[in-house]
Amino acid sequence: MSWTEFQSWVTNPYVQSAMVVALGYLGGIIADWFGVRVVARMTAKTVTEYDDMIVEACRPAVRTSVLLSALYLAVELNDPLPQIEFVLQGLISSWAIIIWTKTIFSVSGLVTQWFAEIDGRFSAVTTRTQPAWEMAIRLFVAAIAAYFFFLCWEFDVTGWLASAGIIGVAVGFGAKDTMANLFAGVGILADNTYRLGDFLLLNTGERGRVTDIGLRSTRLLTQDELEIIVPNSVMATAKIINESGGPNECERIHIDVNVAYGSDVDQVKGVLLDVAKHADGVMHGDTDRAPAVRFTSMGEYALTFQLLVFIERPELKPDVIDRLNTGSYRALGDAGINIPFPQRQIHLTQTEG
Repeated sequence: MSWTEFQSWVTNPYVQSAMVVALGYLGGIIADWFGVRVVARMTAKTVTEYDDMIVEACRPAVRTSVLLSALYLAVELNDPLPQIEFVLQGLISSWAIIIWTKTIFSVSGLVTQWFAEIDGRFSAVTTRTQPAWEMAIRLFVAAIAAYFFFLCWEFDVTGWLASAGIIGVAVGFGAKDTMANLFAGVGILADNTYRLGDFLLLNTGERGRVTDIGLRSTRLLTQDELEIIVPNSVMATAKIINESGGPNECERIHIDVNVAYGSDVDQVKGVLLDVAKHADGVMHGDTDRAPAVRFTSMGEYALTFQLLVFIERPELKPDVIDRLNTGSYRALGDAGINIPFPQRQIHLTQTEG
């Protein structure tokens, strides 16, 4: 090939475009490799792993962005028809916006989780408020991404903003339930009603741990391994017992026991305390939370005692109640203490007609 032919071949727009794309692909790999090595030296000096995870989350976006920049330049080098150039560059720009939006979503989640784990430094970002911050950041990033998406397709953003009020009213009426769930979710997070990992008892009877607080709903995982999805608007107005609330997650359960009149009160208390002492799942060794028995009432047909024990986690409640009821019934029977049941005596009298 002569020098003239080589110059003609090199100046061919298609050849130049292919070379630019190839260099962009190679440049992306080099940027990824070089950037990782430089940043890795910096993050190696830190004690946390979050900076490493943030770098790892950004690597695909950086590598792809270099390639997309090369593709954008290659389109200009070919000088296609304006309509074709507009569509191709719009697609490339949209692709870059989508990639970086997803990357920022991932990075924002890591950053808020990182800040939430630093005790006393960021008082506004805690484990309770982390979902709220993450939700707010994602909404903000999504709005910015939508703005640039419209710009890359040359939409009249000013006109869209001017009509946003009318559109907002229409959307508000059409999606009032969704908006109610959204604002209720923000209120739940701001009020610290409950947080991820809390064990809740709803007024409808469902019990489970909070596994997710989303934009629209809260998810609970029950002890039957079933997931309950409750709209946030329902959670905001429902009566909720947070069994994980308080200074500790432990809670006290009450077992009512009826014995016959004439039973030795001290003996009954001793039998019930012995049952609690040998029951699995009951907290022992803590003097402030030791098992106790109370003589609560003298009913119509029985003396009522209440066995009170602490358990470490709410999930243990059904099993511990079963053990205490079973153990109490057997122990009272072995001790010769009767467990009465309601009885009625009917006297029939004959009247002279």
